[in-house]
Amino acid sequence: MSLIERIIIPLAIIAGALLLGVFLRNVVFSYLQKLAKRTKWRFDDVVIDAARSGVILWSLAVGLYVLIQTQGLSRNAAEILSKALGVLVIFSVTVVVSNIGTGIIEYYRSVIVGLASATSLLKNIIRVTVYSIGVLIILDDLHISIAPLLTALGVGGLAIGLGLQETLSNFFSGLQILAARQIQVGNYVRLSTGDEGYVEDLNWRATVIRTLSGNHVIVPNKNIASLIVTNYERPMPEVSVSMNVGVDYSSDLDKVEAVTIEVARDVQKTVAGAKRDFEPFIRYNQFGDSSIDFSVIMRGNSYVDQYLMKHEFIKRLKARYDKEGISIPFPARTVYMSKGDA
Repeated sequence: MSLIERIIIPLAIIAGALLLGVFLRNVVFSYLQKLAKRTKWRFDDVVIDAARSGVILWSLAVGLYVLIQTQGLSRNAAEILSKALGVLVIFSVTVVVSNIGTGIIEYYRSVIVGLASATSLLKNIIRVTVYSIGVLIILDDLHISIAPLLTALGVGGLAIGLGLQETLSNFFSGLQILAARQIQVGNYVRLSTGDEGYVEDLNWRATVIRTLSGNHVIVPNKNIASLIVTNYERPMPEVSVSMNVGVDYSSDLDKVEAVTIEVARDVQKTVAGAKRDFEPFIRYNQFGDSSIDFSVIMRGNSYVDQYLMKHEFIKRLKARYDKEGISIPFPARTVYMSKGDA
């Protein structure tokens, strides 16, 4: 057998298979992705994206198959390449199935509000499960007994579990949080420790909260499971915006109410984040030390929208009160002095 038959032709077959895979991935599957994005059905995007990740491996498998069938290899060489072909096919299918699983999870996260599926914890569980099954199938295909391996994993798992109690506690607490679906990625939450912000991720060890200042607060999952958590997105993201105001005792309360409602209605209709169809109202609640106090109730679309609403309300109300001659008094206290006995 000449040098060309022994080396050049097999290398050419493998190189041709790889070039075919690159062509299919970069040209054919890129075109299929564009077509899939035009359809309303999103699962075709997920399947095509996942298949694109395995097309080079499949092309390489085809190259190995052609090599085995056409090159008249020795029995040992053909057997080795056949096993390599089987491992390659199983591994490529494992990669594609894993990507389909995580893609479906990401799809439901973006479509179904209320499904806590964007977390790296859930996606990593899917990957680990699929890859573990793939490894077991590969071992079985290679006629390697997995019983001793499972026994060793059982004993080793017990030892690791004893040494990683803290880590496992956080892991299972994370699973509990996911199953309860009371805290989800994207929710704005406040912990009983005072920390608050958007839930950015829930991984195997901790929950990552991004504060309004842009910093990350990383809280172990077991702490999240034991803390009191206020979720401002559940059962609905809307929030009441309450402003406390006080006016002078000499004020005409009917006029105060009318002017204040007019300003609050203007804020409700024009400020970004305010709920447009909500009718604001006020409630007088007490005779203060130096003012008659009341609360103005407005409504925002989400928790963070209240900050801009309050900002605009204070500016507009102050300007309107100045125009209408309504006084917001400073805190004052009257002290009566007694002369005592002569």
